[in-house]
Amino acid sequence: MTVEPSVQVALVSAGGAITAALAGVLVELVRRQGAQLAEVREHAQEAREQVANSHGTNLRDDLDRVIDRLGLVLDGQQHHSSELADLRREIAHERTERLAVAERLDSHLNSTN
Repeated sequence: MTVEPSVQVALVSAGGAITAALAGVLVELVRRQGAQLAEVREHAQEAREQVANSHGTNLRDDLDRVIDRLGLVLDGQQHHSSELADLRREIAHERTERLAVAERLDSHLNSTN
């Protein structure tokens, strides 16, 4: 099977155009992938800087100390809550006594008139 020279030229030209287009697509894909990799590297560096310990103590030890102290804070809050409840009871008792004295005083004043 022989192919006309003009068809051969057309096939070679089309093949060259397709090859150039594919090469352009591949170059663009590689460029985009490179840009994405650069962005990932940048974000990774930022993330590393955010979690890197910039002082002499270990982050886990720091967190353990905070958690231990949080227990002390919660104990103190519970103690204060208990004291506030005691104060409320005392105020309610004082109010009851004051109202009883006021009633006795009113009753006494009304009986003397």
